[in-house]
Amino acid sequence: MITVKIVRDNRRQITGMFMDGHAGYAEEGSDIICAGASTLFYTLANSLERICGLDSERIARIDEDNGDGEVVAEVVIPDGSFRSDAEADRAQVIMETIRTGFITLASAVNSGDNQYIRIVEEN
Repeated sequence: MITVKIVRDNRRQITGMFMDGHAGYAEEGSDIICAGASTLFYTLANSLERICGLDSERIARIDEDNGDGEVVAEVVIPDGSFRSDAEADRAQVIMETIRTGFITLASAVNSGDNQYIRIVEEN
């Protein structure tokens, strides 16, 4: 199962997203659920860089092959990362949009005993 952890600060702003695991829907390399989750994470990192000016090399790590077929990915936005409130606001829209994407993906593929994605939210 893929676990997506969403971390918020005391103002309820998303400051990080973490993903690990393998959906187990199909074999490694052919799993469309893993592909969808990876696409969401790459979109997150690239959008924060292109739209908000953050350095994806500094805020993101995506390891698609950690040796056991699981994806490990994280995006962490440190305090003071933005030059303006407008950039910070755009980043929150991006983070909330990707969160919605994970929730939508999970609701589309999880059913009964088939649980492929778990979303965990932390404060």
